[in-house]
This record gives sequence, C-alpha cells and structure tokens, in this order.
Amino acid sequence: MQSNIRTQLKKKGSQCRYRYTGTFEKYGFKYTDRRRNHAIPTLLLLNVKDEKGIEVAEHLWFNLTKGFEALGILQTGDILSFNGRVKQYTKGYQGFRPGIRQTLQKDYKIERPTKVKLEKCICQTPHQLFLKENWQKCNQIYEKYEDDYRRRGIFKPYL
Repeated sequence: MQSNIRTQLKKKGSQCRYRYTGTFEKYGFKYTDRRRNHAIPTLLLLNVKDEKGIEVAEHLWFNLTKGFEALGILQTGDILSFNGRVKQYTKGYQGFRPGIRQTLQKDYKIERPTKVKLEKCICQTPHQLFLKENWQKCNQIYEKYEDDYRRRGIFKPYL
C-alpha cells in the first residue's frame, strides 16, 4: 500500500532536481552483499519536505555520501537541506525462499543528494568527524547505537 505522502514524490517525476529539507534521526548501515561481509553507512531523515514545505516522505534512508559526511556526526533533530532527484524503486522481499511471500510494490525515493547543508544545529559545539574508511564509519555507528543493536541481535559489522 503506497503512502499518500510519497505520491507527492511521484508527482515531481525524475526529470529535474529539487530542494528538500529533512530532520536527522539516526545513522545505520546496510550490507551490500548476500554474505553480509561488506557494509556501508546510512542515515535516516524524517519529515522530508520539498521547497514549498509540503511533506513528501515521512522518512527516507540515504547512503552516507560525501555531502552528508562533510557535516560531521549529526545529532538527532539537526535539520538538513539538499538537492535530489526522485526515483521509483521496487520494495519488498525479492528472494525465493519457500514460505516467504513476495509482497513487491512500487515506491519512490530521493537519490543523488547534492549541495547538502546543515540548516539548523541542535548543539552549540562543532560536530565530530567520521573516521576515513567505510568499515571504520560502520563500526563508529555501531558503537553509537550499540545497546539498540545488541537488543535486536545485530552484530558489529567489522571485527
């Protein structure tokens, strides 16, 4: 079932880049291979709005691109702005395991964020920087939210 909010993204189409704002919630990481050997850092933005202030997505996950990374380690509540392009994608389980239903549906996301800017910072001190390599960033993220990851049975991505 497609969210009414994401229909705003659908209306924009993928031909042009638009300016968006969103509220930083947290970092995460995702694995890029089936064996779960290679992880990349991600971040979650909430209440993503277009340049007119219309909410286009309740939440969106992004890869931690150089633009986001350059802002330093963000705090929950920081407000960011960026340019991006709308893209349709298929979400849901796409595997072939017996007993697991495929519930595929079309949805919309914002990709290729550029001109990332910190619009409002909730803290007065400068943001700490991420370490250089992706594996180090993923471990930094794990350590930041370690209690939550352990509760959910998620292991540190790189030992």
